[in-house]
Amino acid sequence: MQTQFVSLTLPWQPELDCLIRSIESALRQQGEPLRWAIAAREGSMVRIEAVVTPCSGDR
Repeated sequence: MQTQFVSLTLPWQPELDCLIRSIESALRQQGEPLRWAIAAREGSMVRIEAVVTPCSGDR
């Protein structure tokens, strides 16, 4: 299994369910998320760090 480290910056959303859906949706564009964490909140943005398995056909 090949894994890839991903770091994303997304807008902060005060509603937890919306924030989680936004994070998971953005990560699925990179592959299948294995684990992720909010690494920092910087003003109105959050920095997400994750490990994903790339989708077939990706590098």
